[in-house]
Amino acid sequence: MIGSLTFSQPFGYMKKGHDFDGAIISSALSVDYFAQIGQMPFLDWLLNKNPMVRIGPPDMSHVTHFSIAQLQRRLEQQEQRKSSEEPDFLDHFIDGMKSNPDSVDAKLVLNFLLANVLAGADTTAIALRAIFDFLLQNQHAMTKLKSEILTLGFYDAEAVPYSRARSLPYLDAVIRKSLRMHPSVAMPLERYVPNTGLTLPDGSFVPPGASVGLNPYIIGRNEKVWGKNADEFRPDRWLKAEDESEEEYQQRLRKMNGADLTFGGGSRICIGRHIALIQIYKAVATLVSRYDIQLADQNVRMKIISGWFPRQTGLFVRMRKRSKMGKL
Repeated sequence: MIGSLTFSQPFGYMKKGHDFDGAIISSALSVDYFAQIGQMPFLDWLLNKNPMVRIGPPDMSHVTHFSIAQLQRRLEQQEQRKSSEEPDFLDHFIDGMKSNPDSVDAKLVLNFLLANVLAGADTTAIALRAIFDFLLQNQHAMTKLKSEILTLGFYDAEAVPYSRARSLPYLDAVIRKSLRMHPSVAMPLERYVPNTGLTLPDGSFVPPGASVGLNPYIIGRNEKVWGKNADEFRPDRWLKAEDESEEEYQQRLRKMNGADLTFGGGSRICIGRHIALIQIYKAVATLVSRYDIQLADQNVRMKIISGWFPRQTGLFVRMRKRSKMGKL
């Protein structure tokens, strides 16, 4: 999807069925390296920038070379692009370079492309794995979601439209619950306290220059917001309870939304969140409508690799295609 959105062509991993050029694992290992070095930057001079022996992240030159080649080809063929063709990210980046040559050059465009490629795919994949792992470990939730989605009748459609998927309350609750419990970015993105200092709501004072950040994984388990069972997979938490008034529900919803840092918050909120959510809602609704999905082995749990992106390994499932009536 990121290849199609950025370059108007897929990378080919789905078609070939494997990481044929090593870019996927190289990207994952690089992010692991950056997570450690981001906390201790001086180590980068001893490892990645060591003039004698480089001990750093995997070589990502093939990803860089691919992006450079796409940029060069597009610049050479820009006049040949049909006006009827849907513009991709690269088109918009080149337009920005042409309209703002003093601030946007080819090097900056390349950085934009690499940001899309390296950060745009892993995070969405992590979210999808988390959602299906939670569902498969909680069959009552999967059954309820399946019932809601199958009422749409999209069995043979190419994909469930985002507008329809987004309107399903239980699907929305499942996704929000999963992203809260397993955010795709599980480390703080620090900021420096300004010269005026920072006074927290409880009266604590943080001095100027201090590095501060919020970990979405920890905030997502704050019992003052989510209750004593904050660690339980209970999507209904996002829905109105039977004994709850509308005013009480809206007040509780505002409190939960205020503590939801899945995509960060404020002026630095994730700029790719809308694209990620479109993919997630469409993918979950479409896969559940088309297939019956079960764990390949009920006794095997996937492993989570702690890092900047808490990616998972070992989620193996069996999928059986449904009939037009939603049956197997």
